[in-house]
Amino acid sequence: MIPFTRSLLCLQLVCAGTLFAADRTKLDRAAEKSSSPEATQFAPVAAEHPLAELWNDPEFTRRLLGSYGFLSEAEPRLTAEEQKAFRDKIVPLLREHPKQAIPELEKLIKPEASAVFDFTLGNIYFQTEDLTNAITHFEAALAKFPDFRRAQKNLGLVYIRAGNYEAAIKPLSRTVSLGGADSKTLGLLGFAQMNRQRYASAEAAYRQALLFEPENLDFRLGLVKCQLAQANYDGALVLLDELIRQFPEKDSLWGLQANVYLQKDQPAKATVNFEMLRRLGKATAAQLFTLGDLYLAQEIRDQALSAYLEGVQKDGGANPAKALRAAELLVSRGALAEAKQLFARLQGVTPPLSGTDELRLLKLEAKAAFAAGEGERAIAVLERLSERNPLEGEALLLAGDHYARTGQKEKAQFRYETAAKLEGFEADALLKQAQLKVQGQKYAEAVQLLRKAQKSKPRDNVQRYLERVEQLALRAKGA
Repeated sequence: MIPFTRSLLCLQLVCAGTLFAADRTKLDRAAEKSSSPEATQFAPVAAEHPLAELWNDPEFTRRLLGSYGFLSEAEPRLTAEEQKAFRDKIVPLLREHPKQAIPELEKLIKPEASAVFDFTLGNIYFQTEDLTNAITHFEAALAKFPDFRRAQKNLGLVYIRAGNYEAAIKPLSRTVSLGGADSKTLGLLGFAQMNRQRYASAEAAYRQALLFEPENLDFRLGLVKCQLAQANYDGALVLLDELIRQFPEKDSLWGLQANVYLQKDQPAKATVNFEMLRRLGKATAAQLFTLGDLYLAQEIRDQALSAYLEGVQKDGGANPAKALRAAELLVSRGALAEAKQLFARLQGVTPPLSGTDELRLLKLEAKAAFAAGEGERAIAVLERLSERNPLEGEALLLAGDHYARTGQKEKAQFRYETAAKLEGFEADALLKQAQLKVQGQKYAEAVQLLRKAQKSKPRDNVQRYLERVEQLALRAKGA
């Protein structure tokens, strides 16, 4: 935050042109003294807050501090006695220790007293981040003088600071209608409207704010987000192109534009953006996994694997679900060599995979081995899996399928029967048992198993299969 300057103090403390020259001289001298840190801060927000860049801007802070002053053409009047009390008792305290002005203002606040006192007390509470009391006193000031423009504005600002965007809209809009339209008021009005999902109104506010500050990045990004919310992707892309040319180092812009390209089903352009982020060293783990998906969809497997591996490295094992999903995609696309490299990387992550994730990885390894024709290796992996969890239904079905293909029907039957006892696997296990029976021409037994499977989980394709097996059973019985 910034110290008061000589000109600022003059602006703050001159009361509607009624102070005499001698008083001005005193104020000029006071302005030369340094103010305390307490008096030069105004409810700052944390750096990660979405309004941090705007709210903590020195110029915006200066204007908030300046709101202790007077605008005689748009504000309630002070009597001569009230002016003297404000000048002699309140002003010196505001300059050095605002909190100490609270009891003095409370003495001055009366039903018939000027709304300026209520407003000033609200400002002190606002500055010191007592937002509840700030709202109370701004509303008290407006009850006395509804067209008190700065009270309307600061009430809107304190609601913004409190995160109550719905409540902020009315006083900020009233500020604009009272002639208080400036870039920050309009920008914050746009922000509040956008947070309430009133995107057309927010867009209008942001466009007006940009008339005052055409280069303001926050306002331009707000406008982009409003256009995206209204599915105006082409308009958003035009604005993003301008911003990227002006701020090529801002990774958030590249990522935002990439997501717009994905919305427009333009994967090649999205790939370029994510790759740019990657080369800048600013791609997140999630963006790297998305980049891998895009390369894989374009059958560029080596680049897909490279992006996935980098994503695992950047993620540091914090979100294994994304890496395991990438492995599943590689296996499903037949990119088995690439899948094996990803498996190896996942086995070495720190911290190591949890029990559930490790089982999922073992299943993927087994599926990849089966797909590569490495049945024995796949069975060895499944045996490791079964040691960790003997009741892993999918592993039992995979092993049963292998034994069925290789003519080891007893082993297959045992796996299927075990899986049929597990919740969620009964229908599939019964179907596979029935298929074994059909292979052995035991059609009647197969029919019974299929009927149980349909009772557990009705499916049209299984029903058609059941009907064909029933016909075979009838023919066998007739023969």
